[in-house]
Amino acid sequence: MILAILHTAAPAAFNRYTLTYTSPIPLRCTVEYNLSGTPRREFCYLEAGEERTFSSYIDAYLNGEAADPGPVVVTAENITAETPPMPEAIRLLGFAAEQVPVLARQTYFIENQRYRVGVELAWGGGLSCLVDKHCPVPGLDNLLNSADTGRLVQQSYYGTRKPPYVPGEFMGQSWCYNPVQGGDRGNFKSKLIDTRVSEGEIYVKCRPRDWGQNGGDTYSYMENTYRLDGDCLVVDNRFVDFSGWEHPVASQELPAFYTVSYLANYYYYDGDRPWTGDTLSHRDNLPFWPTDWPACTFPVRPGNTETWAAFVDSSLYGLGLYVPDTDRWLAGRHAFDGSMDPKAGSTNYIAPTRHLRLVSFKPLTYSYLICAGSLADIRSQFAARRGDIHNSALLTYDRQ
Repeated sequence: MILAILHTAAPAAFNRYTLTYTSPIPLRCTVEYNLSGTPRREFCYLEAGEERTFSSYIDAYLNGEAADPGPVVVTAENITAETPPMPEAIRLLGFAAEQVPVLARQTYFIENQRYRVGVELAWGGGLSCLVDKHCPVPGLDNLLNSADTGRLVQQSYYGTRKPPYVPGEFMGQSWCYNPVQGGDRGNFKSKLIDTRVSEGEIYVKCRPRDWGQNGGDTYSYMENTYRLDGDCLVVDNRFVDFSGWEHPVASQELPAFYTVSYLANYYYYDGDRPWTGDTLSHRDNLPFWPTDWPACTFPVRPGNTETWAAFVDSSLYGLGLYVPDTDRWLAGRHAFDGSMDPKAGSTNYIAPTRHLRLVSFKPLTYSYLICAGSLADIRSQFAARRGDIHNSALLTYDRQ
């Protein structure tokens, strides 16, 4: 059902636009303009709210192209199952167009005295690079693996298999609705929606691809804020699904996290005295989850709040991830060969998880910390900084 139409004109060429609107329900919008004289149409999704704004780059932003000056038509449609009680309350209030510099065609870097961090704008803004300037290992540079759109450190969620969704395919099996920040199994890239940059910090928003498809968009947005704070990288995540589908409870990756194969040893805490310096557990021969799921599964004991893990080398130098309010962690080594190459097929994987059901139109938010260094330093940093992030929203997210 079409609920509102806005006819306007861009006074100059533009590659970014901002919609101002009021709506008691979420909307799907069609934005029509010309690009080098050819009509173009793209879609966006608006959360419900009063006098809200939505900003987006055009689809061709990373190509360095700009839309033509001239007419623009924005059409708003209902995407919920319910008829809006007051259609007249839905208003497209304004359209602003501007041409902004292309931040980076591929990777944008933020850095401080400790780290250089690469945000892969061409792959939805996932993390493709983390260089520790204090790394003591000769030849070891980027600690992250970014061999394809499924690697990176990134958001990834699992939803329905039921109609009207048409399942995809991966590893020879049917695959559920799976928004992945970097892109899909065919290396089709997710669309970069927006960015904002300040000193030592970048905000990025994307429309992710559906992993099991080839070139399949999703009805969702992902947002990240990456902030360098001393010896830690702080990451805030936000996800909104606009599909309107009923999703099942699934084990959600919070986030998916990939390191270089060289960091071969997995350390984690599995005791009942968190943050006391109690003995850590470790595995030095992990398989990968498709071949040995039980060996790669690490449930969090009730009451254990020391929910961090790290992959380290034989000298106990490596990279750690802390995510509070998770209930199980997955970890494994794929095609292990000890390579330091971030583009190698071999990689190590961590996924802190929680059993959640995606709820359409309801934002899902969580945060985590990343820290490099010796195992003792990683643990010390997480112990000192654990009060800086809170994931209590995960505990009640899918309760109606």
